[in-house]
Amino acid sequence: MKLIFIFFFFARFASSELLIDCENKYSYKITNLNTKHITPYYSFNGGQWTEIKKFKIKDDTIEFFIPNSKYLACTDDSLPTCHYSTFISGLSNQRLTVSEIVLNDCYIGTMGCNKYKKGLELNQRFCKLN
Repeated sequence: MKLIFIFFFFARFASSELLIDCENKYSYKITNLNTKHITPYYSFNGGQWTEIKKFKIKDDTIEFFIPNSKYLACTDDSLPTCHYSTFISGLSNQRLTVSEIVLNDCYIGTMGCNKYKKGLELNQRFCKLN
């Protein structure tokens, strides 16, 4: 079903590649849009492209599960560290935003040690379609 959405949504793009540049200095590239083998990549600050192996596409959103995406741990090692996915929304209206979705109940060690709940959306930034 997600492929059906992809084919209809991305049919308006002439190429088989989508490039998204975000304010957080990350870029995302999705290739093979015209096939069943969609392949996403990410790059930080113009660096090398790295393939994203695990992702979900639903409606007008894409969620990337990039390995080792976690926040700063607290000094207390017994507290769980927050892991996050990268979530891009607004594809249908081209008003794209990227944010981070907390994947577990956890603690982040910035400005003390603060508790965060699974599912919380953090660090929203705007993106543009190239």
